[in-house]
Amino acid sequence: MSPLRRTKAKRILREARLFLVEAALLVGLMLIYWLIRGAIPERTADAFARADQIIHLEQRLGFFWESGWQEHILGNRTLVDISNGIYLYGHLPILIVAGIWIYTQSRERYRIYRNALLISACVGLFFYGLFPVAPPRLMPEHGFVDTIAMFNNESNEIQPSIIVNHYAAVPSFHFGWALLIGIAMIEVSRNFWVRTFAVLFPTVMFFSIVLTANHFIFDAVVGGLVVLLAIVLAFAVEYFRLGTRQTVPQGG
Repeated sequence: MSPLRRTKAKRILREARLFLVEAALLVGLMLIYWLIRGAIPERTADAFARADQIIHLEQRLGFFWESGWQEHILGNRTLVDISNGIYLYGHLPILIVAGIWIYTQSRERYRIYRNALLISACVGLFFYGLFPVAPPRLMPEHGFVDTIAMFNNESNEIQPSIIVNHYAAVPSFHFGWALLIGIAMIEVSRNFWVRTFAVLFPTVMFFSIVLTANHFIFDAVVGGLVVLLAIVLAFAVEYFRLGTRQTVPQGG
């Protein structure tokens, strides 16, 4: 093997090793997040009381639209299946693929948005532990239908029970993390189709979580705000890190 090919092979191996370490680290941290979320005691009475408070808040503010929106699609099996499919299969797979793509486009930006993801996850655990909220699908008395259970003939949860918390509804990271991915993709790419997808992904996810009665609009708003705050904090940490590195005195 020529020196040039040997150098190229070493570089590829080094990049592959860095990617695998990063992937293992992120998977490990997210697994810890899911396990902690699943271990949080489910305070049922508190969760339903708080969901009622959210309904009353939305009614006072004039945007308690969820049951009305859902009613419009219940007679159309295609729209129901699309909404169910996006909720069940459009969350984690797209986050993984988009995360890998962002990693290949810009390591610096990937690191910032990865940190934002982790910061938001920590904030989410705080909410889930102190402010449990029941999802609309568990409140048929308000006109909500669990479309996944009714039309797909399966449980709403396809995750292992050890990581499931039925009252971890606020903030909604189905929407929040879709928004995070969209913002990251817009920042790292000027391609029209990439940016179009970056806008459509959180948009369709928003309607999916509402139309399947898995979240109130309020949940998505809080999820978006938490993610935006996490992005600001992640950028602040990055700029502080770079500033500290630049001001470290050089050894003589």
